[in-house]
Amino acid sequence: RAFGIHNYVIGRAVDDSNMVLVVTKVDDTAKAKAFAKDPGLKTAMKKGGVIGAPEFSIFTETWQDTANTGSNIRCVTTLTVKDWDAWFKAFEDGKQQRIDNGIMDRVVGHDLDNNKMVGVVTSISDSAKAFAFYKSDTLKKAMQASGVVGEPHRVLYRMVKVY
Repeated sequence: RAFGIHNYVIGRAVDDSNMVLVVTKVDDTAKAKAFAKDPGLKTAMKKGGVIGAPEFSIFTETWQDTANTGSNIRCVTTLTVKDWDAWFKAFEDGKQQRIDNGIMDRVVGHDLDNNKMVGVVTSISDSAKAFAFYKSDTLKKAMQASGVVGEPHRVLYRMVKVY
């Protein structure tokens, strides 16, 4: 709290329950960056049983939906795009297709310092449909057309606590 950080969501990866995801809101990005480097954090994490090196990312949230979806399964997708505005328009155009495949948008944003590094959080209501869609040629073509560079990175997690 002293760093202006508010807990928001704590989750555990579906494939590896030892992988923990903490998503927070911050009042001041400079303070958040200082927190990530604070020696006290490293000590506290070690005391809490963290054995791997943590990864920190600060994203600017450009859109969020906080309505209850009835599902505690989320997918965090990070990807690189050629142009934020072109990608975002294509993303918005694909909303109904995601809904039809059991995927509901929750948060969209980009890295604080680089709007070509995109982050998307979605709620998964139908895992079978969503996973099939993630692997589909339809999605691959849409991502390519929207300017996605390389492969997206996805982490599926189960929300454990929401503050």
